[in-house]
Amino acid sequence: MNITEYADNLQKQRGDMSFAFLAERCPTSEDAPYRIKPCSPVLPIENCVMVLAGTGGPGNNFRGYNGILKETDNFVKNNVDLSVSPVRVCVAICNFGQKHIDKKARQGFYYETFWPQHLAEIKESLPENCKDETFNPLYIKDIFEKAVLPRIISENGSRLPAGQAVQNIRRLNIVAHCHGAYVASQIEKLMDDKMNELGYHPEEQLKIKSQLLVLAYNPDCPKFVSKFRFISIESSQDRHNEYYDYFREWLLMSPHKFGVCFIPRSSGQTLMCARVDNGTKQKRLKEINDLFFKPRYDANGKREKLLGEHDFLGFEPVENMSKGALKLQKFANNILKNAIKNSQQQTNETFIPLPNIQNLTADNLRQRYEFARAAVIGYKLQKQLLFEDKRKIDQYANWRRSMPVVHLD
Repeated sequence: MNITEYADNLQKQRGDMSFAFLAERCPTSEDAPYRIKPCSPVLPIENCVMVLAGTGGPGNNFRGYNGILKETDNFVKNNVDLSVSPVRVCVAICNFGQKHIDKKARQGFYYETFWPQHLAEIKESLPENCKDETFNPLYIKDIFEKAVLPRIISENGSRLPAGQAVQNIRRLNIVAHCHGAYVASQIEKLMDDKMNELGYHPEEQLKIKSQLLVLAYNPDCPKFVSKFRFISIESSQDRHNEYYDYFREWLLMSPHKFGVCFIPRSSGQTLMCARVDNGTKQKRLKEINDLFFKPRYDANGKREKLLGEHDFLGFEPVENMSKGALKLQKFANNILKNAIKNSQQQTNETFIPLPNIQNLTADNLRQRYEFARAAVIGYKLQKQLLFEDKRKIDQYANWRRSMPVVHLD
């Protein structure tokens, strides 16, 4: 059964409700025209990288999911440092159905975190038959039950020993983009509920959750509330999110040329570049016909790719990336590589905790210096913010949110 038929069968079972399943890369064939196929079950003891893409909607965007899966899979498979033991790489293919309104779901999470007294207004703005699927969608439960639940529960439905659960979770790493970070946050809520039901103590829960890495590119969610090892990779000029904190709104209002900065956990453990695009895209606006209607190729015959501020950075340099974005990409690559290496080091006898962010980002002394410099830059920028007029930032943020936005996905 090819992947289209597989998804169609799931859609028939769910009707207009959402669903999700895990898929992995495979050679092109009649059964796999998009080079992806449904995953066989990922065992709790297997090392796994799960991709939560920003792609979504009422249909199955196989090409979109395959794009981010391909980049992640190639990075893992071609990295010599990660060839010690097998690593499964899969993507969660999500069909939102007709009743899950993803923008409202993300908006609801922001309100739940910052303005809970107004959350009811968000819910009341939805049709009655969409409320449950918007705020408790089945597709997120599907991902949780396939990728996370088997790592904390035994085959007979009882809780695993905390030591075994923490090792199982440490063997799982998540790469997310945009809405995918929101999905990871909702998976955490389901995990909380299940661990409470199973009888895990609060200290055990915190230890287990702290070993799950979420490497989130341009996340569209309140990132600092997560107890996962949630590390954000962002551009300061990404205007996609409706809601940002004062720091991000200030950087959007008054762009700074700082290369890369690091903001600590109090603001969500964020590594940020000043901007992704180095200006190449603007220089080529006069060639708009060629840019949009004729593929462009580099000297090696490869099709050229340009990145915007909200795009997934990926793992390979792209022509229009700034120096800061290239450094940020290197940090992100190191984080994922070193987290996977840590997963591979786990044994039944020995648990090795996930390293702190300083050790995840740096492989040598020079990179340690670059990370320390990014932390100093972040500290200085936050100090500058203290002297800014918050009313002007509020006015700017309200103006920015009032601007109409065209969504193409």
